[in-house]
Amino acid sequence: MPALLALGLALAAALSVLLGLFTYVVDRASAARQAEQLHPVSAVAVGHPFAAGVAVRIATVDWTDAAGRHTAQARVSASTELGDHVVIWVDRNDVPRVPPVPAVQSVGTALAYSVAAFAGATTFLVGGHAWARYALNKRVERSWEQEWALVEPEWSRWGRRG
Repeated sequence: MPALLALGLALAAALSVLLGLFTYVVDRASAARQAEQLHPVSAVAVGHPFAAGVAVRIATVDWTDAAGRHTAQARVSASTELGDHVVIWVDRNDVPRVPPVPAVQSVGTALAYSVAAFAGATTFLVGGHAWARYALNKRVERSWEQEWALVEPEWSRWGRRG
């Protein structure tokens, strides 16, 4: 039974790695599609950044391109100060958008999915193994009790004769 558990854990590890690779590839493909629709521009923060949710800051930014000067509100990093140069991502209409997911975030997501899948599979397999051993031990114990019920009277009678 331990060999079956080891085989199950090895299979769970392999499938977890495949899940992580699949998640990474899908996430990178999504980021590439998003990047095709956007382009980065260099802008200057002309307004004080303010919090707009957990780990999200918004600031008024200015930038100039071939179409002229633009002013809009865009996501900026938490460390952005008034007057800082920032890179923002805009669409074809020069509207700021959420930037494509960076590769490091894709790696983190893939790793998190893999670890969670392996942890779940391990919990299931180890729990199943423990339950199977418990059930088997109970069956063996019942078998011993039945055999003892047959043998004990014989032994008791034999012990009284001697």
